[in-house]
Formats: sequence, C-alpha cells, structure tokens
Amino acid sequence: MSLVLKNGIYINYATLEFVKKDIIVDEQKDTLTFVEPDTYHAVVGDQVADCSGRYIMHSFGDAYMRPGLSLAPKANVFTKRQSTYFRYVSDILWKIDKCLDKDLVYASALYSAIIAAQNGTTFAICRNESSLFIENSLSLVASAFDKVGISTLQSYAACEANGYAVAEKAVDENAEFIESHQGLMGIAASYLASNELLRKVADICKEKNVGVLVNAAEDNIDQVNTMRDYRRTAVLRFYELGIMDKSATILANCNAITDDERDYIKNKPAWLAHNPCGNFQRGIKPFNSIWLDNNIMLGSDFTNCSMPEALSHAYFESLGTDYESSLTNAYNRLIAIHRYLKLNNFKGDGENNLIVFENNSPFELNSDTLIKHIVYNRSVFDIKLVIAKGKIIAKNGHTTLVDEREAFKYIAEQAKRITC
Repeated sequence: MSLVLKNGIYINYATLEFVKKDIIVDEQKDTLTFVEPDTYHAVVGDQVADCSGRYIMHSFGDAYMRPGLSLAPKANVFTKRQSTYFRYVSDILWKIDKCLDKDLVYASALYSAIIAAQNGTTFAICRNESSLFIENSLSLVASAFDKVGISTLQSYAACEANGYAVAEKAVDENAEFIESHQGLMGIAASYLASNELLRKVADICKEKNVGVLVNAAEDNIDQVNTMRDYRRTAVLRFYELGIMDKSATILANCNAITDDERDYIKNKPAWLAHNPCGNFQRGIKPFNSIWLDNNIMLGSDFTNCSMPEALSHAYFESLGTDYESSLTNAYNRLIAIHRYLKLNNFKGDGENNLIVFENNSPFELNSDTLIKHIVYNRSVFDIKLVIAKGKIIAKNGHTTLVDEREAFKYIAEQAKRITC
C-alpha cells in the first residue's frame, strides 16, 4: 500500500529545486518514487491525496527538545522574574522538576509530540531529566512520541544537583535504554557533573560507540563554577575525555564559550544545537557562531516553537552577534539535522517524511525566495499534511493517530498537579 501525492510541487530541501511530479510514498522504503503527472494508476489499498496548488517538502527535525518540561509554563513560578540564569534554574526549573512523576512526564511528552507533529516536525532529539522519576522514563517518553508517529533520539541528562547517587541512576537508565534503542548518553552541564560522572559517561560512550547530548556553557555560570571546581573550562573537559570525538555528540547552546573552546569545537566532529527561543525566554545572552558555521543545528528546547519559528528567531538574533549573517546560513542550520542523522545512521528521518503545505500569502515561492519567506513570512507554511515514515500523522492541523480531544483532556488534568 502506498500514499500517492498527486499534482503537487516538490521542493528538494537541499538544492531548493522545485519539481512538478506525482510522488509515491511507501511506508516500507525511505526513498520516494517520482513519476510524471497522471501516469501512475493507483491500485487497491493506495491512498491518494490531491496536492494541487500545494508544495511538498521534507518535514522538520528538532535537534534539542526537552519534552519533560513542555508544561512548565503552567507553573506559577514560571512567570517569576529572575535576575540571573542560576536563579532561573534553581528557583524555577528545579522546582518544576520536583513536581514531575510518571504521569506528568508522559503527559508532558505527549503534549510535546502533538505540538511537534502539528508544526511539521517528525524527528526529535530529546533531552530528558527528572530527579524524582528516572527508571523507565526514557521508554515512557519514547512511547508518547511513538504514539503520535514521531521518531526520536532519547537521552537522559545526568545531573549531580541532587547528589552523585541520583546522577548514577540517570546514567544507568540511559545506558540500559540504548542497549535496545537508538539514542545518546546525556549530561546536564559541566558544572553539574564531577570528574567521576564525566568519566563514567565517557567510558560508556567508548564501549557502546555512542555520542553524548550535553548542555555546554549555556551561561557563564557554567564556566565560572567549572573553572572554580575543576580548573578547566566547560568544553575543555569534554574535549580532554574524548566525548567530542564522536560525530553523534551534540553540544547544546554554547552561548558562553571562550575563543579557545571555539577552536576545540571547530576541530572535532561533534555538533552544536542552538536553541534561540529557549535562550531568549531565559534571558541568556545571544549565541555567536563566529568560527563555528559548520555542524550547527536548531532546537526548540521546551518552548514548543515550530522549527521555522526557531529559524526566524535565530536569524534575527544573529544580526546583532555574528560578524557574518546570511539567510542561507540560517536555512542551513534548519536542515542540518537531516545531515546529522544520516551521517550517524540514525533511523526515522528518511525521504518518506514530508510536509504538504499551502502558501497562503501574496508572495511567490521559488528557489530564490523560499528561504526569505521562511524567515520573514512564516505564514507561507500552512501545513495540510504531515507524513512520517510514509504515514499521515497530521492533517489540517490535527494529529491523526491520537484523539487530540481526549489527549488534551488528560494532559490538562495532569498539568493541574504542577503546584509550584
């Protein structure tokens, strides 16, 4: 059985070539079959979608999502004004973390997955964290995304904010999960990880040949505390332990990295995930990508923003921080996740992951204008279909594999238990 997309205009996300072809999408194949319009005759079991006047493009990927915190704005403390990043973390995020249990983590993950699907995201690289609910949490989060139809890379952010024993449980949960699932090891941040914890994670990475997702110098507090405790900068610790030698490793944020650390990153195959909306929300100084144009991806953090929104935000932010900014560089960060996933042989982001959208604006879309309109006029993406692994998972703004009304009712009930 195949999904046949007829009469649409296909956009090659890598070359920006526009092609008018009918497309046969197969659930069993990662590749697409292109045929001349009206030459394919549907067979019994085929699903045909008329895409006249619509555009077809590879769906989006999110390089850094924290689904366990997607309901954080429900908390009263979330609107509390804080003067520093550390106060934001300790007085807001860590208080919300203490509210999380099995049901809240699942509800938060389900909410993230539904919003992602509605926005055209079919792959998410997830950082999970909860000091009170650790065992089997990665499988639980993955199951929420699976239910919606979204592929993931899961990781658990080991953190010693509540002691080494809790962090060790997180590492063990992470290591057990990647025995049977694709995923990454995780570290919350350098200043929250002792030498013993870092070595434990690094050793597992070498043994299992996996990468790490780690929050690297999101704020200067990471650098100050790391230097105080370990006489090293944050990224230098990862560099010395070989964590950055893996092409699957992702350094998240890097807003407060030093010039020396830029050289460490530049000369290693590790990737960087930039999260402009989350950084802006926390009042963190903007990311500067000077000397780091390669291997930069975009993530949403826990803001539930769409990836085009993240792209737009990142571009305008870069105008005040980077010595050289361009629309092309911004777009390359949007699509870089596809290169990352392919390079590291992760499954779930094949060519049969697509969005079908209308351009509900007066602006023409073509190879020369597409990027500009993503940045300046996100409304060009009126998404009608979201296809993941050859299957329609969202239609006209609503997911198809879950009952959204029942799901949101359940999520709302769980959100009431966030009492901080």
